[in-house]
Amino acid sequence: MAEMARTATDPETAIRPIQAGDAALRDRFIEAHLPFVRREVRRFTGSFDVDGEDGFALALEAFDRAIDAYRPDRGAPFEAFARVLIRNRLLDEARRIRSAPVLLSLSSQDEEDGPTLGERLADPRSVRVQEDLEFEESVAELEARLRRFGLSLAGLSGRLPKHDDSRRLCIRMARSVAEDISLFQRMLSEGRLPGAELSRRCGVPSKTVERNRGSVILLALLIRSDLRLVHRYIAGFEKEESR
Repeated sequence: MAEMARTATDPETAIRPIQAGDAALRDRFIEAHLPFVRREVRRFTGSFDVDGEDGFALALEAFDRAIDAYRPDRGAPFEAFARVLIRNRLLDEARRIRSAPVLLSLSSQDEEDGPTLGERLADPRSVRVQEDLEFEESVAELEARLRRFGLSLAGLSGRLPKHDDSRRLCIRMARSVAEDISLFQRMLSEGRLPGAELSRRCGVPSKTVERNRGSVILLALLIRSDLRLVHRYIAGFEKEESR
């Protein structure tokens, strides 16, 4: 029981021996995190009794995948990483059900002598699989950093500026923070946006900085992240401004 409690409270220390092949520890680790998995499914589905639902089985599969894919050196806590994989797996299933596409058998082959779809997906060397995992790890790291500021991706998604001018201003303020290493590190270490300094640098009122606090923090973290898709979006938006 004590060992199970340790795997739940300090999951990062248990990951390495599990990844090295300790099957018994994996089973105990998963059992200790069943409440965590149930909680994530409840949040997604709105249901209370989730054990008999397909979503719970999918979430367990995603959690098991998270154990193998997690890399402590990325800096994201394990549960934040697992939460992203579970949510993405449930979202994929919800989209699949809504769109009802033609099913492709995992045992079918695109080419006569090539690997099956299932073999390609299971291959850890698959470029697409690795890209997906790197994206999910980056999102997990981003969510972990946002929590230090009392923010979340879900909470910020509907509050980003809708008006073009306001969006450009937020990007400009975010770049001012992100591209100054000392200012960015100060923001991270203090857990707050350096509002007065940002107001002075960008020539905007302090109230404007505070009103857009969450958006500026999120954008600054995104600019400093390795999410290349986001970089292209921000660069494209700034290019439109210069026309």
